Amino acid sequence: MRRTPRAAPRDRILDAALTTFAAHGTEGSSVQAVADAVGISKQALLHHFPTKEKLREGVYELLAQRFREQLPAVATELVSRSHDRYRALIELVLERFDENEEPSRFLAYELLERPAAVLTWLQTEAAPWLGLIKGVVEQSKDFKDGFDPEAHVAVLGAMMLMQSALVPRSDKRWRQRMKKAVVRAMHLSSHLDPTARRR
Repeated sequence: MRRTPRAAPRDRILDAALTTFAAHGTEGSSVQAVADAVGISKQALLHHFPTKEKLREGVYELLAQRFREQLPAVATELVSRSHDRYRALIELVLERFDENEEPSRFLAYELLERPAAVLTWLQTEAAPWLGLIKGVVEQSKDFKDGFDPEAHVAVLGAMMLMQSALVPRSDKRWRQRMKKAVVRAMHLSSHLDPTARRR
């Protein structure tokens, strides 16, 4: 029987750091706790990441890589949707948030601990996602008066992040109810003018 290759030490450290920081916040976590989660000594961890700040930066790099890897799949799936692409895109992106509870919790903690730095990072790394949503929104010619696509997309992202971060994965029924409520709220507050003729 073939063994699955074991992840490189650096990758295992970053996965453990993400889990630890998502559970307690970066400020509430220690390098030793991350080392214990990996099953290595603190010195071995510090060989790869000399400080907790470097470890935090590594987690951000890991998340950025995952965000970039997921975007093409969502964009490709969206192309196959011929009806109500706005709703389809919201549901697709929300599914990605729903599948990634730890990154959402990590970012929620980080927004409390260092909001300016996180917002700068989000503006860079979430820009392609926001651009995708904004592009779908702007395809409609039936905008409500005064509609602001960028602000709308930012609010949607915040709702998705909080829903994913706050509702425990173990409570599947409540999580599903929240997910439906988020989709409904997004659709009700959408850019489309309800009085406009649907094409």
